[in-house]
Amino acid sequence: MKLQKIIFLILALTLVKIDLTYAQSSGVKAISVSEFEELAKNKGAVRIIDVRTPEEKAEGHIANAINVDYKNDNFKSEIAKLNKNRTYILYCKTGIRSGNAAAIMKAAGFTHLYSLDGGIEAWQEAGKPIEK
Repeated sequence: MKLQKIIFLILALTLVKIDLTYAQSSGVKAISVSEFEELAKNKGAVRIIDVRTPEEKAEGHIANAINVDYKNDNFKSEIAKLNKNRTYILYCKTGIRSGNAAAIMKAAGFTHLYSLDGGIEAWQEAGKPIEK
């Protein structure tokens, strides 16, 4: 039983590493909370995208964020409706999904993409406000 837990833990950590490596190799810049705030000041040119589920977003989200659920089967069709030349800042709970979502968007031709490093958890740890 203990061996099974160790094997599971190693497998889980490997998958997280693969996830992070994929997002980082995509050329999408992970930004800090302070960098996020600076970029978000330009409301006319920047869109904030919460890639969590609608249920997660309902628990609290960053102001002015639109919700495009990365886990939903229609994620690619939803992002296809967006302007590819606009700047987008993506976030999720910890930064993994937003990094992966940004990588998909980059592959789809989006040019100005950022992912909040640490996600909304980092945002809240920095004492920043959320809306419900």
